[in-house]
Amino acid sequence: MISKSKITALDRCYKSKHSITPQRMVIIDALINQKKAISAYDLRNHLDVIGKKLNIATIYRILDFWCSLNLVHRISSINKFIFCANPNEKHTHIINCCQKCEKIVESCHKKMGIDFSGGIENLGLQLASGSHLEVPVFCASCR
Repeated sequence: MISKSKITALDRCYKSKHSITPQRMVIIDALINQKKAISAYDLRNHLDVIGKKLNIATIYRILDFWCSLNLVHRISSINKFIFCANPNEKHTHIINCCQKCEKIVESCHKKMGIDFSGGIENLGLQLASGSHLEVPVFCASCR
């Protein structure tokens, strides 16, 4: 059975008129099945174990592709990637990253009670669509 996340990824490729290559699908499948954020190098090691060898440049290129479709978040502070928890929602994604165990809790600006529109507009700016913000936190287990 094909997962809802994979259907979303395929649909996003189709609507944006991008090719669905075997390498792109291997990467998205691996990310969908991860419980935690993963680095490109750990992703490469995971792919090697399952017999899907890709060089690191290709992995980064594919990760950038999925990030550009707003299906994957790059967590800059730890240089890891995670599949978006709610890729079909139109909001600013808030990535809460535990600074100790690297647990990720994804939320949105609305659920967190944050209003970006007023402040951003006062500066004459507009948030990029599909954007996300990282918030360094400590989870309940690490406090």
